[in-house]
Amino acid sequence: METATLTELLRRHWGHEGFRPRQEDIVRAILAGRDVAVIMPTGGGKSLCYQLPAVALGRTCVVVSPLIALMQDQALHMERANIPSAFLNSTLDWPEQLSIRRRAESGQLRLLYLSPERLVRDDTLEWLRRLDLSFFAIDEAHCISEWGHEFRPEYRQLRVLREAFPEKPIAAFTASATRQVRHDILHQLGLRDPARFVVSFHRPNLRYLSRECTSRDQPALLLRALTSYPEGNVIVYAGTIKSVEETAEWLRGKGVPAVAYHGKMETAQRQANQDRWMSGECRVLVGTLAFGLGINKPDVRAVIHLAMPKSVEQYYQEAGRAGRDGQPADCALLWQKRDRALLAHFIQEIEDANERERAWQRYHAMRRYAESERCRHRAICLHFGETPKWEACGMCDACGSEPGWLHAALPAASEPKPRRKEKKGRAAKTEISGEIDSAARERLRAWRLRLAVEDGVPAYVILHDRTIDDICRARPSTSGELLSVPGMGPKRVERFGAQILSLLR
Repeated sequence: METATLTELLRRHWGHEGFRPRQEDIVRAILAGRDVAVIMPTGGGKSLCYQLPAVALGRTCVVVSPLIALMQDQALHMERANIPSAFLNSTLDWPEQLSIRRRAESGQLRLLYLSPERLVRDDTLEWLRRLDLSFFAIDEAHCISEWGHEFRPEYRQLRVLREAFPEKPIAAFTASATRQVRHDILHQLGLRDPARFVVSFHRPNLRYLSRECTSRDQPALLLRALTSYPEGNVIVYAGTIKSVEETAEWLRGKGVPAVAYHGKMETAQRQANQDRWMSGECRVLVGTLAFGLGINKPDVRAVIHLAMPKSVEQYYQEAGRAGRDGQPADCALLWQKRDRALLAHFIQEIEDANERERAWQRYHAMRRYAESERCRHRAICLHFGETPKWEACGMCDACGSEPGWLHAALPAASEPKPRRKEKKGRAAKTEISGEIDSAARERLRAWRLRLAVEDGVPAYVILHDRTIDDICRARPSTSGELLSVPGMGPKRVERFGAQILSLLR
């Protein structure tokens, strides 16, 4: 198909003037009848990669989707774009299902969304054989792998598609899959010489940060964060349904318009809350993992986690809902020690020994990310098997970039982050109190980042954040005073002392 024709379809139905990276290549591979495996970060435009070929081929594409809410949202979105689409699931009564079946049988539909459970039923497979199908698209394909962070046993049964429809291409899509999971996807679906597309996991417009909190200072940090984003929407992820409801209520009590979203809410209320957030009427949505799959909201300026996720894959997928418009956005992980204990407890409850071991591996990888002082963008890329050419990204807390709200003075009612105990002996360095000189702090962080980039090392190797904060509290004017600051040993003072003192003047 001519590029001009594809571009015209893109403009007519999606309002885009051009493709994002790799989209056209993926579309053309599907149009050529190849099996396809696509690993593309959240916000990269995965859905369009199977929606556009479905329109161009003029036949029905069956889309496998894991969540009822997700398939409903996507089908509705396609209908609004004048692309005939529908879904079949248990929420529809029989007359509604019959109407959709007739539309499919008459060749009217371009996209038909089904759950894996319904798709693999014998009666569904027999019915699909009577339709004029173009190809199958498997969304959230990582669910098929036992090594994935959201393994769903029903996805394992999708291999029947290769047996039942040997001539139909299969396209698998996911935003988060390690090399091991990617290999498993190809094997479990029986993909034949697939065209493989792995788009970079690096999202340079996102600023990642991780901070251990106490139960008292976490709410204060959250409130300061939300008031620092005057424009755009914010997603706050909480660990439990109870926490979602309590956090949303607490924020409203503090004057922050916030709505809750979780799987146990009545469908109408959940949809109403989502609509208020999508329209911008309510800027903050507090949700569980049930929120976000398939949501196309480009102007999310921050995603804030109040609990440690179960895996790096889960965190990457959820945090990736920020900054889809390509503009700067923050991804803040505000975790507590109790998160680790809670996750460990749930893992111990897993009966299957193999699954328990895989859960432990995901847990330790997530802990390493949360507790690390190394570049977070680099850590994420390495986790997914991508080796960046840089050491310091300049867009995470470890590399010297943090939002101002993270270090503003906490309210008196909040419990400050515990500091190191005073050391004893001749070289004792005492805890430093006082206000932080924010202007000096910014100068020091900019200087540190420049040195880190020049030396090709993480920013913390030059100076740790705590050391910079203590310097800005102490305001030393001599090398001797600088030496008394925790973290400033003789070698650091010898190497950096003159530069630091000049930046403080």
